[in-house]
Amino acid sequence: YDDFHLLMLVYVCRKWTGTPRPLEGGELAWVQASRLRHYEMPPADIPLIPVLQDLLM
Repeated sequence: YDDFHLLMLVYVCRKWTGTPRPLEGGELAWVQASRLRHYEMPPADIPLIPVLQDLLM
């Protein structure tokens, strides 16, 4: 963003119980890390793609 700075925290959870569900009207999808670029996302999220791919692949 040009008019403010954003700190986006990313958490990795490798173990959980129950079924994940979206909150506040968001969508949830399990996708392969190699296909992240095929999903629509805000421009500020694009730089996270290679970081997530390195972490998950």
